[in-house]
Amino acid sequence: MESWKQYIVAGDQAFQHCENRAAIHCYKQASACARQHLGCWYDTQAVLSALVSSDLKVVEAQCRLECFEEAVETYSSLSLELRKFQCHVEPSNPIAVVVTQAINRVKEEFINLTKVYAYEILYSAKRSPMG
Repeated sequence: MESWKQYIVAGDQAFQHCENRAAIHCYKQASACARQHLGCWYDTQAVLSALVSSDLKVVEAQCRLECFEEAVETYSSLSLELRKFQCHVEPSNPIAVVVTQAINRVKEEFINLTKVYAYEILYSAKRSPMG
C-alpha cells in the first residue's frame, strides 16, 4: 500500500512544476493502487483516503489543462464507485461512516469545482457532440 504514497508525492512534484499530464499519470497510478486494495486492505480508511485524494488531484490537473468534461467524468466515476462500495458495507459497520465522509468530500469538491469553473464546464458541455 505504501506505493500509492510515492505516486502521490511524484504527482505533487509534477503538479507544482505545472507538468499536469505527468501529475495526472502519477495520481492515476496512486488511484489504481488504492482500487486494488479497496475492500480487502486492513485499513479501509487509508485506502479510501488514497483513492479520493488521488482522483481529486486528477480532477484538479484536468481542470488546469481545461479538460473539464474529463474532470466531471472523473468526479462522476469516483462518486459512483464510492456509492457501489457503500452498498456492500453494513450500516452498523464503523467503516460506513468513513465511506459516507468520503462521498461527502467528493460532493464538496465537486461543488467547489463548479463554483470556480462553472462557465467553462457549461461551455464545454455545449460544445460536446453529446451536449
